[in-house]
This record gives sequence, structure tokens and C-alpha cells, in this order.
Amino acid sequence: MPQPARADRRETYHRFMDAAENIFIKYGYEGASIRMISREADAPLGTLHHYWGSKEVLFRDTCERRFGPILAQQTARIAECERRAAAGEKLEVGALVRALIEPPILSDGHDGTAPQCEIIRMLYGRVLTEPSDVVKRIVKDLFGEPSRQFEKLMRQHHPKLDDATFYWRYTCALGSFMFAQSFGDRVAENRGREHGAVDWRFVVDEIVGVITRGMAGDPAR
Repeated sequence: MPQPARADRRETYHRFMDAAENIFIKYGYEGASIRMISREADAPLGTLHHYWGSKEVLFRDTCERRFGPILAQQTARIAECERRAAAGEKLEVGALVRALIEPPILSDGHDGTAPQCEIIRMLYGRVLTEPSDVVKRIVKDLFGEPSRQFEKLMRQHHPKLDDATFYWRYTCALGSFMFAQSFGDRVAENRGREHGAVDWRFVVDEIVGVITRGMAGDPAR
């Protein structure tokens, strides 16, 4: 008898997690409520208190579930770029940018079209653009280390830029990445065009080009 009970608990847990993910993507952290999530999951409100205790803990758990593998890839790839630079090799900015943006966009490691890839892209974009102080704190905890290493290497590669110029180019560069991978369909809609199927490897190449040229101040293709 205990085995089916454990299986039922696991199923309820994952159903609640999936529902939380959907609601957070759709409404953001502040717009989501535990009642909305419980309705989406068709599970009692007590489930939250049993497993998580608060919406904040649930949100963090939702992020860690999806972003754990992404962060591991980013950290390892950025560290490899840093190792090569420390060994005296010329830093390849394109490779560094890819180390940051490929894992969340191509989370299946192939062409970014697996069903979970769209969920990860949307959750990633929502999390990084959410104004909530709670979310900002969680983002800092989760993404702080790879982000700091990435920024440090980018700064080292652009020593001639003054701090203000570097900051604004860096901000615009990351903004292009977050918007394109999460909300690019809005541009198509605003232009009255069909978004259609997306070649995510093409998108990665375009974002890499925009960031590397933008940081260098070179508009030429």
C-alpha cells in the first residue's frame, strides 16, 4: 500500500509544479496567486503549505527545477572561456556570448524545438524581466555567479570603453538577448505578420552578432 501512496504524492507534487510554472509564466510572480495555481493543478491549497510553505519558496523551486541544468552549462562554458584567456589565448567574444545565451535558448542541446524548450525560454524571460523584489533576489542568487564571470570577461575584452559606455552597451546587449528569445513573437504580431516556426540556431547566431558588434561599436555586419 505505501508504494501507490508515494506515487500519488509524487504525481501531485509534479502537477502542482507544472501548474505553478504555467501561472508564473502567464501572470508573473506578483500577478500569480496560490489559489490560481491550486485551481490550475486541481490540487488543494494545503499542497503548497505541505511542500513549500510559501509562494516565494515555490517560485524558487520552480526556477531551480528548470534552470539548474541551464546554469550548470553556462557556468562550465564561461569557466572554459576564462581558462583559455588565463592561459594566454585570445578571448573569442562570440564563444563567450554563446556560452551565456545558447543554454537557455537551445536547452535541448540541438535545435531548441523540444516542448520544454519553449517553456524554459518563456520562464527565463519572465524571471529576468520581473520587477518584483522577491524575484530580483532569487535571480541574483541563481544567476549571480555566471553573470559576474561573463561581465568580468566582457569588461576585460573591452578595456578602451569608459565605464558608462560599457555599462549601456552591455545593458542593451543583454536586453536584445532577453527580448528576442522570449518575446520575439510580439514584433511579428505588431507588424501584422505570422511568427511561424522559428529556427532557434539562426536566432542564436543573430543575437551573437548583435551583441558582439554592439559591444565593439561596429554596426557593420
